[in-house]
Amino acid sequence: MEEMGFSQDKQFVCGNLGFISANNNARRMCARLIRNGGRLFDVISRYDDLVNYALNREEVHFGSTMKMILPFLNAFGATDHWAYGFSKEDLEIFPGSDRAIRYIGNLLPAYINTCSYEHHMMAVCDAIGFPIGNVSCTQASFDAVRVNKAEARELKSISGMIAGLKLPDASSSLEKAVSLGEEDTAIINTLDSFFLERLPDMELAETLKPVGVMGQNEKAYVLLEIRRRTDIEFSDTVYVGGDSSDGQAMDLVRDNSGLSISFNGDERAVRSCNIAVTGNDATAVAVLTSEFYNEGIEAVFDLVENWDRAKLKKYPCTDAYLRDAMLKASPRGLPSVRKVDRRNVNDIARESAAFRKKVLR
Repeated sequence: MEEMGFSQDKQFVCGNLGFISANNNARRMCARLIRNGGRLFDVISRYDDLVNYALNREEVHFGSTMKMILPFLNAFGATDHWAYGFSKEDLEIFPGSDRAIRYIGNLLPAYINTCSYEHHMMAVCDAIGFPIGNVSCTQASFDAVRVNKAEARELKSISGMIAGLKLPDASSSLEKAVSLGEEDTAIINTLDSFFLERLPDMELAETLKPVGVMGQNEKAYVLLEIRRRTDIEFSDTVYVGGDSSDGQAMDLVRDNSGLSISFNGDERAVRSCNIAVTGNDATAVAVLTSEFYNEGIEAVFDLVENWDRAKLKKYPCTDAYLRDAMLKASPRGLPSVRKVDRRNVNDIARESAAFRKKVLR
């Protein structure tokens, strides 16, 4: 198109977990290799959220859940070959996302911005026909992390201790003041003693240094780099996210009048979007993106105001075939699509977060 004198004026960026992948690959890796590994992942993920969003300790924080679970996976035998094979075997694509991504990729430049391991994203790209060169993810090599026998035994013992910690029943909320209960305090104290005191003295710590982190800051930097390369402004960008780490990037797009979509998002994602989607089919994202691409953000808001099966059948969508495909894919009820504002954000955030827990596996 550039050789013919045309250039793209809009772009699409999305996360992976919950929109493309229906399965939490990293958690399943832990569950497959490590005794009580799913529980281990949940406790470390809780710790990651607490130090980032409750205690604001990013300057001393180890990095991210994906980096923190790496030495434990390695100690229990994870290799790059195993990780890719497991990711390919275990992959579950969210309904409609392969169709949505292929449609959007033919319409405008598309990129994936995710915390997922590269092994998993290679399997995802193979499944949906997406170019791996347009993916930013956690670059980690299991083979490059060297764990000696003594440290492996110690990591296995520590993993059991971490997995045995109690998780609080109620999740923390961004709308409430931080108040840490006994369970959260125990998690912070126990994991601080390992990640901030013991781990730096272990031999494996040196081999962990090259492992990149994909937290909320890094995802925002990726979005800034995409804008620099494409020269497309945030006002002409669609960002689809669902995880807390997508928040800063989604803020950039929403605050510059772009289309920021929370798809089955957690509370942080919903608070950073202007459109919230909850449902069991991702085709709605393609419909919204098509409208934004052809008519702009105000047309998207108008479409959302008419988000009803009877109204949509008559609505002059820019791509009627895509609209009909979405209606056909959801015979029992359309995905919920709502414009988010100060009046409804709390209710939508709670509903979306609860739905996210149900659909992620």
